[in-house]
Amino acid sequence: MGGTVFFDYDGTLHNSMHLYGPAFRRVYAALVTDGWAAPRTFSDEEIASWLGYSPAAMWASFMPELPEAIWQRASAAIGEEMRRLLAAGAGRLYPGAKAMLESLREEGCTLVFLSNCSGSYRDEHLAAFGLGGLFTGAWCAEDFEGLEKWQIYRQICARYPKPHLMVGDRHHDQEVAVRGNIPFVGCTYGFGTADELSRADVLVSTAPEIAGAVRALTGKPRGHP
Repeated sequence: MGGTVFFDYDGTLHNSMHLYGPAFRRVYAALVTDGWAAPRTFSDEEIASWLGYSPAAMWASFMPELPEAIWQRASAAIGEEMRRLLAAGAGRLYPGAKAMLESLREEGCTLVFLSNCSGSYRDEHLAAFGLGGLFTGAWCAEDFEGLEKWQIYRQICARYPKPHLMVGDRHHDQEVAVRGNIPFVGCTYGFGTADELSRADVLVSTAPEIAGAVRALTGKPRGHP
């Protein structure tokens, strides 16, 4: 089949709510205890809405009044708790995600990891789920400080064989495809809204469906005007 498929991670391959939900609630409770936040409860949907953002963008939107030193500490604490939960075996890929990646590799696709996560998060997750050998490249926001995901794609795209295709669940992923003029597979089972996937060439409701969508789109021009 050939070509390169760029994959978002959280909400596309990894159901990060198993880690992020408990970690977020624990750290928010600590902010309440320390007087930085008011007591409140959060639904899973509200917490999930922050997934896919860089830490700086998440805190700027969620609690813009919080001093940088405090949100930096809170962000680090969330990361540490997620790391602890991952090591304890609480992490979960979406059903069929790894087999789908293996299938695409076997068919000749180059696979590239492209996420707004940190470098340590990327490395720990690739190791925990045995994914490292499936990706030819593994890039994260920390590798390109201050750049949006679509800008990162522009920095790295020339390294990989064409045609290119983006797979993801959030507006950051759709923007990669739109600005890069490449097809986009939108994952409706992830954490984005319908609007965030409004320009997808194909929508999929499970991870295994991605392979068929890639086969259908590879080598074809975008369907958008």
